[in-house]
Amino acid sequence: MDIALYHNSEVAKWHINQCQISGNQYSDLDKFLSLQNANKFAIMHTPAFSDLSKFESGIDSLKNKCDLIILLTSELHQDTIGLIERTHDPKIINFVCGALNNIQYKAWMDWFVTSTHFYRNNKILEHKLTPWVPKPRLFDILLGQPKEHRSLIYNFAKDFEDLIIMTYFKNHHTPIKDLDEKNWIWESEGLEIPEHDFNFTVTPVKYYGQSMSLSQVVPINIYNQTAYSIVCETNFENHYSFFTEKTVKPILGRRLFLLFGGKYQLRNLRRLGFKTFDGIVDEGYDLVDSTTDRADLIIEQMKYLMQQDQQKILDQVKPIAEYNYKLMIETDWYGDFAREFQSVVLDHTS
Repeated sequence: MDIALYHNSEVAKWHINQCQISGNQYSDLDKFLSLQNANKFAIMHTPAFSDLSKFESGIDSLKNKCDLIILLTSELHQDTIGLIERTHDPKIINFVCGALNNIQYKAWMDWFVTSTHFYRNNKILEHKLTPWVPKPRLFDILLGQPKEHRSLIYNFAKDFEDLIIMTYFKNHHTPIKDLDEKNWIWESEGLEIPEHDFNFTVTPVKYYGQSMSLSQVVPINIYNQTAYSIVCETNFENHYSFFTEKTVKPILGRRLFLLFGGKYQLRNLRRLGFKTFDGIVDEGYDLVDSTTDRADLIIEQMKYLMQQDQQKILDQVKPIAEYNYKLMIETDWYGDFAREFQSVVLDHTS
C-alpha cells in the first residue's frame, strides 16, 4: 500500500525530507484526504505565537481520516501545551522539545540541535573558557524578559551585586542595542550585530562568521568572571518541561547550574542522560509544587554556595560538567529524533 504524507508547512516538509520518510507528499489537504488505498500520515508542525484554533480544528478533522497524526512542537508554552492536552488521542504522536509530565511523548530536542551546531564544529569553548579556575564573582544570572519566577530570583540577588553578574530586560519594547548593562551584556569578541533595531534575542546574528540566534551565543566573557549559573528557563509550569538554549549554554560552559523551571525540570533533564549536581547542592527544589517555594529552596542553595570554598566546589563539579559537555556535544540529537520519526511511520504502515 502506498504511503501518503501530508505536511502543513515548509518546516514539516523539511523534516520529512531530512528524516528520509518515504512516500508521496501533499500540501493540499483535500487531495490528501481523497486518496484511496494509501497509508495516510499527517505531519504537522505546531505554529508558535499565533491563534491555534484553526490548527486545532484541522487536527480534529484528520483524526478519523488518516492512519496517524504526528505533531512536531518545538515551542512549549501554555497555548501549545493546552492544544496537545485537548487533542490527546491514540492516533496522535507528539514530538516535543522537552518533556510532558502527564502525556506520553517522544523527544525532539530541537533547541539542543541548533544551539550546539556552531560549537560542534568550533573549539572556541575549549580554547577560551577557564571553567576550573576560581572566579572573582560567584553567579551569572541572565534572566531575559520579566516573568514571575525570574523576578523571585532577581529580588533576592539584586542585594549581592559584588557577587554576581545579572541582567534583566525590564522593557522588551526597548531595542536591545539601547539597553544598559543591567539589562544586556554583549559578548566581547566575534559578534556581528545587525544594523537594524531588534527587541528579541532570537534574532539571527553572525558569530565568528556563522549565523545563529543571539540567544545561542555562549557568554564566554561572563562565564570567565563567574563560577556558577542560575538558569531561569523560559517556562515554569509543572506539567511540562521546555528545554531551550538557556539550559544548553551552561552545559556547554561546563558549569554547575541551579535550574529554575517547573517541577521535575531536573528529573526530565536526567532522563535525557545528563547528570545534575545533587550531592554538591541540594536539588530537592525540583520536587516542589509551589513556584515560590521552589524559588526559596534555590535561593537557599545560592546562599550555601556563597559560603563554600569555590575551588573545592569546582573540583567536585568538574567530572559531572565534563560528562555533560561531552554528552551535549557528541550526542546526535537530530539523528535520534530522525530514527524515532522513521520508526513511528514504519510501525503504523500496513
